[in-house]
Amino acid sequence: MSRATKGMYYMSFFFAGAFVATELNVSSWSLYTQPVVPALVCPPPPPPPPPFQVQVERKETKTETQCPTLIASRPAEWQTLMLDFGSVTTNKLEAADTILLAMLQKIEFGVRLPPHKTELKGGNYVLTFVAADVQLSAYIYPETSAIGIDMHSAGLPDVFQFVSDTAQAFEVALKTVRWKAFARTPAKDTKSQYFAKSDFSMQMLEGNGHFYRKRLGNFQSKYQNIQVWETDTNEPIEPGQAPDRILFLDGVVQSSTDDEIIYHEHLVHPAMLAHPTGAKKVAILGGGEGATLREVLRHSTVTEAAMIELDDGVVEESKKYLKQMNNCSFGVPGYKSCFDDPRTNLVLEDCVKWFEKRFKGDACDGKANSSKFDVIIMDLLDPEYKPAGDFAKYLYSDQQIKKIACALNDDGVFVAQIGENPVQMSDLSDARPGGNNKEYAFKGEIIAKIAKHFTHYGTFVYSAYVPSFGGPWAYVLACKSPACAQRWHSNAAAVNLAKHQRLLPGALHQVGFDGSSQLGIQQTPLVWQHIFCSHMHHKGKTNPTCQWLNTPNTEDGNTGKPEAHLAVRPSTIDKADNSTRNELVTTRDIPKGTEFGLFDAATAMEISRTDFEALLVYAEKHNSPEYKNLVAWMHRYGFSCDAVKGGSFYVSLLSLITFTNHGCGDLANLDGRLGNFDDDEVNDDSNREGGNLGAADWDPPVIRHARQHCMSSRSTRLITKGTSLLEDYSTFDWADKSMNRVGKEVNVWCNSTATTTKPKKVPVSKK
Repeated sequence: MSRATKGMYYMSFFFAGAFVATELNVSSWSLYTQPVVPALVCPPPPPPPPPFQVQVERKETKTETQCPTLIASRPAEWQTLMLDFGSVTTNKLEAADTILLAMLQKIEFGVRLPPHKTELKGGNYVLTFVAADVQLSAYIYPETSAIGIDMHSAGLPDVFQFVSDTAQAFEVALKTVRWKAFARTPAKDTKSQYFAKSDFSMQMLEGNGHFYRKRLGNFQSKYQNIQVWETDTNEPIEPGQAPDRILFLDGVVQSSTDDEIIYHEHLVHPAMLAHPTGAKKVAILGGGEGATLREVLRHSTVTEAAMIELDDGVVEESKKYLKQMNNCSFGVPGYKSCFDDPRTNLVLEDCVKWFEKRFKGDACDGKANSSKFDVIIMDLLDPEYKPAGDFAKYLYSDQQIKKIACALNDDGVFVAQIGENPVQMSDLSDARPGGNNKEYAFKGEIIAKIAKHFTHYGTFVYSAYVPSFGGPWAYVLACKSPACAQRWHSNAAAVNLAKHQRLLPGALHQVGFDGSSQLGIQQTPLVWQHIFCSHMHHKGKTNPTCQWLNTPNTEDGNTGKPEAHLAVRPSTIDKADNSTRNELVTTRDIPKGTEFGLFDAATAMEISRTDFEALLVYAEKHNSPEYKNLVAWMHRYGFSCDAVKGGSFYVSLLSLITFTNHGCGDLANLDGRLGNFDDDEVNDDSNREGGNLGAADWDPPVIRHARQHCMSSRSTRLITKGTSLLEDYSTFDWADKSMNRVGKEVNVWCNSTATTTKPKKVPVSKK
């Protein structure tokens, strides 16, 4: 179950001697916030109605004393509470009737008479208390010193308080009491959030997966209900083991001390390590527990960590009960509370208003501003709660996202948690083409809004499994610079290098996130590609990259040698050229629109643009003939891919595609560009407005298949058997043409072949 779980829950339970299948809508509120109603004073009426009856009404009942009308004035939501505990002393067992009667009267249930006692086999017995608003059966087992209680009631004010009082009254340890509570009355309004199945009702009241539960804090702030619970899943609890502590806000799980490190490390470290030079100023929006702040402060480069949290109640309750989440003792000097670290700037304010004040109303005025940040981390509302209010709607609006992007320096990084990552097959099928469920498409739209304010193909979606949330949790990270996008795609050793360089020595080995973790999140989950292709469109049409995924490939059905459709022969194109030159020809007809180069993509060497340019400098600096030859070879046989991964350079190693010659003028029959996006369209920012996606936006098909996308070419017309393959070399260059691919040598080539309108077709045999 996750932080945003809602919906129906089905269970069968034993009631009145028969199994009754009931559809339950459980409210995390109705089980512990019902008002206390004055006790009824009349003799107990018949037992309460079956749980599937919604309205509970007692009509007038006359006795010799003319008792007034009995109406069950408590709420109609009936709950069942079940408790089991042992190690009860004989004195307490014998006094169970008196103890339980006093407890029910204290809660002001309408019980005034002693219970009915029924003898059971083996010397056991059951005590039954009945009133208009409660039915309680206590099963007493003297031989095993145990008691089991089943209570069906309307309006129990506080479930946990009753459990705690019961343990205290019978003098048993709360940790030994097994209990669970759930609603028995079907909800009248299934759309109401108060009747939705909540994290709190499932985990704490029903006890799913939790043996021991104890409420440590229950605070109603100006904005929300804040509860901290201590739990343990082991039975019995292992000696010396620290119980888990869970923070609930309005019944929704926010953090668990058992696994919060997974959530917070994946929220913070990918962004911090992707920053090109090491973030100095970091803003955290939300994160009241202090755990996000803790992970940020592990980085030695940080000079300011501004944490903007609206609800000071969350901060104070976390300081009291969740100290392990905001412990910064790893530094020199260390701080038991991260809030005491001098780098921390805790701002208890609405983050939107704070932004307005920090940037004097406009962070996008284009002026240099020392108030800008290197990294902004949004640890706020899940997008699932967008309809909840104006603030949530504004938070994910294009207007606010643009302000966040403007509040970052030119090499800044933005990261946010975006709630549940769709994983179930039903989610996948609904998100595939033709699916009707657009619940997750809304998140895709948020990602697209973010992407259009950041660098080309520099927005990434990833997920991490968080057990306390019941599944994988999704994050979105966006880079303002290509250098950041390149660092996102770093190899494991490069990430580990950055980790060693940037983390405080005392924090280095406390952080589990490492290079291998980064490799695990670099690939966009497949379901987001389905969402993108199903529900998000370019100018009202399916995105071209989605169509590209289904392009016929020359390797389709080829179970033999790769590139069986190609052959190399001595060049016949330029008869004036006496040097040894080869050309690449086809061994069969290739239809128009067929993709080439999949084997090339599978075997080529890849290097980032940053590293390639560093290699050029390295070769010149050390005047090494070997390195200069290496650079010359890469320059001759490699080609660039500008935007994807922040810019990558590929060199063919085993593919025959490397023998493709330059196509002069209209002679080229291969095109490596994504055909449905022409250059004007790619660079036209108007395509990025109003929900339209241009090639510079978030594009899961390209990001997931970056190598194949960069290295593939498609036939621009029918290529008959024996035809030379030609491609415009200018498409192999960076966008700024800094490699000068179409230079003097290529011009000589084109001039010498100018009289040849088309290359000759020479029959060849398959190899």
